[in-house]
Amino acid sequence: MDESLELKSSLVVCLLLSGGYVGYALLAEPSGGHPFGHWLGIIGTALMVATETLYSMRKRISWLRWAGPLRFWLSFHIFTGIVGSFLVLLHSAFQFRGLAGLTLGLTVLVAASGFLGRYFFTAIPHTMAGAEATSTELAGEIGRVQNSLGELVARRSSAVKALIEADARRKRVQRNPLMLVLLRAWDERRYRSRLHDQVRKLEKTEKQKLADIERMLVQRRNIERQMRALEAARRLLSVWHVAHVPMGLTLFGSVAIHVGATLYFGAGLWR
Repeated sequence: MDESLELKSSLVVCLLLSGGYVGYALLAEPSGGHPFGHWLGIIGTALMVATETLYSMRKRISWLRWAGPLRFWLSFHIFTGIVGSFLVLLHSAFQFRGLAGLTLGLTVLVAASGFLGRYFFTAIPHTMAGAEATSTELAGEIGRVQNSLGELVARRSSAVKALIEADARRKRVQRNPLMLVLLRAWDERRYRSRLHDQVRKLEKTEKQKLADIERMLVQRRNIERQMRALEAARRLLSVWHVAHVPMGLTLFGSVAIHVGATLYFGAGLWR
């Protein structure tokens, strides 16, 4: 499954919502007190409540395993968090004032924190069931990749063998484990770019496609990086939880006050 599917899906939905909001803005003055604006807030809040509760329930209640793998619920958690936050932003008509403005600010902060948490989460390898992989499991996975590479090399030229051997002997980036996690996207982009250039040059001289070799070398390198940074990624994710959970609770307290005040003073849902 595409690991960024939830991000791509939420981007598409947010773009569609933006189109609908532009149409609304052309027909009426955008306002959180307008019925359409209220319903944007209601739906956005419902999605954010789902974000806060459903994934946590699936993660902590063992008898809910029938509901599907944890990875699916994490993707749903990310999707509803992004779309729900965006709906709340539209509901506010981009006005940061009073308690509603504070709630909106907290929404943006929690959503931004969620992106950071996803980055830390994806630094930790997981099984298909969603459980964290161990160092032993990662070592076994490297062994399987090595065996597959060996089978491929046996049918390839000496130049291809030299590429694989040179990649195994390559100089590793000397970073402490925390920097390996924080800068992993940059390091991975540089590695992929260099390897891709080497493979393309070799394909021209060897007159053969080497996409399978390139894919397995990238896979081996990623597992090696995960092993080096596993404990640091777990620590970062743990620290992130300490900050993210209280922010989420504060946000929903602010939402509850905002909704209660709106209902008390007249929501205007049906006017």
